[in-house]
Amino acid sequence: MKRAWSSRLAWWIACAAICGAVACGDDDGASGGEGSGGENGAGGSAANAGGGLENHELHYDLHAQAHLAEVEHQGLFVDFGTPAQAKYTVGDWNSGWGSRGSEGDLTFANVGRRARLYVHLDEPTNLQVKLHLRPKGTRAVTPYVNNTQHQSIFFEGESWQDVTFSIPATDTRRGENYILLTFGGVTNVGGEEVSVQLASARFVPGDSIPDVEPPSWGTYAANVSLGGASKPAVVYATPHAFTWYAEIPEGGKLAFGAGQEGQAGGTGRVYVTAEGGERQKVWEGALTNAWSGQTVDLSSYAGKIVQIRFEAEGGQGRAAWAEPRIMRRRAEVADVGQARNVVVVLVDTLRASKLKTWNPQSRVRTPAVDALASEGVVFERGNSTENWTKPAVAAVLTGLHPMDHGARTQSAVLSDRALMVSEHFKSNGFKTAMLCANGYVSDRFGFDQGWDRYVNYIRENQNSDSSNVFEQAGAWVTENKDDRFFLYVHTIDPHVPYDPGDEFLSMYDSRSDYEGPVRPRMTGELLVQAKANPPQVTFNASDMRRLEALHDGEISQHDHHFARFIQTLKDQGLYENTAIVFVADHGEEFREHGSFGHGHSVYEELLHVPLIVRAPGVSARRVSTRVSTIDVPATIVELAGLPAMPNTFSRSLVPLMAGGTRSGPEVAMAEFLDERRVIYAGQYKFFVRGNLTASMFDLGTDPGEQNQLEVSAHPIAARYLRTLQGQFLGASNRSQWLSAEQAGSARLDAGEVQMDGELQQQLRELGYLN
Repeated sequence: MKRAWSSRLAWWIACAAICGAVACGDDDGASGGEGSGGENGAGGSAANAGGGLENHELHYDLHAQAHLAEVEHQGLFVDFGTPAQAKYTVGDWNSGWGSRGSEGDLTFANVGRRARLYVHLDEPTNLQVKLHLRPKGTRAVTPYVNNTQHQSIFFEGESWQDVTFSIPATDTRRGENYILLTFGGVTNVGGEEVSVQLASARFVPGDSIPDVEPPSWGTYAANVSLGGASKPAVVYATPHAFTWYAEIPEGGKLAFGAGQEGQAGGTGRVYVTAEGGERQKVWEGALTNAWSGQTVDLSSYAGKIVQIRFEAEGGQGRAAWAEPRIMRRRAEVADVGQARNVVVVLVDTLRASKLKTWNPQSRVRTPAVDALASEGVVFERGNSTENWTKPAVAAVLTGLHPMDHGARTQSAVLSDRALMVSEHFKSNGFKTAMLCANGYVSDRFGFDQGWDRYVNYIRENQNSDSSNVFEQAGAWVTENKDDRFFLYVHTIDPHVPYDPGDEFLSMYDSRSDYEGPVRPRMTGELLVQAKANPPQVTFNASDMRRLEALHDGEISQHDHHFARFIQTLKDQGLYENTAIVFVADHGEEFREHGSFGHGHSVYEELLHVPLIVRAPGVSARRVSTRVSTIDVPATIVELAGLPAMPNTFSRSLVPLMAGGTRSGPEVAMAEFLDERRVIYAGQYKFFVRGNLTASMFDLGTDPGEQNQLEVSAHPIAARYLRTLQGQFLGASNRSQWLSAEQAGSARLDAGEVQMDGELQQQLRELGYLN
């Protein structure tokens, strides 16, 4: 019987703490596997070769993420209305899935006119599909498999029923398979248009569907007692398989316990398949009535995205896998000193590739940024959460993703319920100031929260050049040097209109005879015209040379004034005890993907941004871990020695700055309004459009995103990205997004502002409102 997953919540909360323990089995995970050796010396010898877990710590608790496992018992079982659903349904985003419900022990999801599923297969195969559903507003379903239409199936009445259909191997493929279910009509159920209520789907290889109890959510996670020892485990009748996807850390090890209830005698096997590699058996052993603790060395998979598959067969009792988890080598980390003060300098419209720190071939001269990078921690793969200012900056200042803070559109206002990092610093005794040169980060849009001094140079019709902004920033820190302070400086020089001084323009284009259409104060309007479809203006090579020279000149001019501000900090004796974050909100495109400016795509020229953190006691280093600008609030709060902000997605970068690692999957998320959802992991980038078409890139070999990957050709990485993205998008509280159950919600409702003529003109001069 399928159990309502909510009844298992108390058990999950209890076992989450247990799973953090290092030991797995009575022998601390050091014993070898039983039975025959596996491939490449795997099996019992591999487990011994894995050694113990001395000098290791928890990296990724697979057991606590049981809802992210693919569960098979006589086929794959997809359980709707439970935490196990989101990884198959893009987190229900634009995929036709509605609210969830339950009747007794049965859980289900309401479905509109269409429902989309993404299911992984290791190999093409004949499949039998069984849907357990209740019709509401329709009499039939028409399935499509990888865009091939199958015969419609008519329902029998309006009660719960099983519907089956066959998929030939020729319609399936290795890796991701797209299942579309279309229905003929809907009816109103509680204010929602519903065609059917869908409880489960089974995908069974072969020509028939065995009559077995499926592994519903809540039936395969339990405390299992073997040999007098009770452990939290994933457990089910044989044959079964539990499959997770993960990125393996340096010195990684897989630890687990294996055993079987009842009349034991079954065999357990563990397989690892790296993206682009072949499946390898890393452990095989006999399953007995006592826990056998195992440790498998995964160091050869370091830095790779892998599939980890636990299989069991034989015996007469349920086979169990206790506390499966990935361990990492414990790093020697440096002590990070506490910063007395914090300064965040956010440069509007600066992509990482314009700076030599990220792109040694760049011609742009920024000696002040280069000097800061030589003393600080450079995050090589830092990404913004959005491709334009308001939502990106709101994420930096709240630790909330745009879909949660709500300030995503031109007229949206950040809720006064949002806890801005300025408010957090102020409530802990800091003087706070915002000096901002972008009209969207203003009082009209809710950003004037928690500041002792607040200036928006655009709204107040003041000089917004970095020369003036940094001069006032220097004056403010001098005035407040006897207090602990948090200063946010938002400059806008590289943004249109591009209008650097002649000395900075001449660094990149010294021509005095250029007579083309590109004029400094007109660049905002020109880019709008160039982005139009069809374009209202086109640029030749000479025009492009001048356009980019103007932008590059703005960057160098900004750096000149940034250097003066840094010198003020030094002259006032503030530099050494002040944490300085240098970051951008988004980048700028110069026709790399057929357009100009920003606010239109999710390619790297817009999302890959510089991120440097210099802090007391932190040695200079480069960090290749994938991170996000949303991590800035948690980082500066920890550097200042303050309690963490509540209910945010932000994760502190301090462990990485100290030479260590962070637990769990290292992924970064981004978005663009309601049109794009992006996930980064390792070298891969995966984004889904509003119509659910997807693109995937290997940024390691193709940083310019010129060669789109076939998703089916990268099945392991694609499934890993799809699983985590679905979990993230489907979370009710993204501050707890990996958990099976999230308490409360961090999502805020944004307000709307009526923009008067003055505000519209101010924003139009920045290239907005077109």
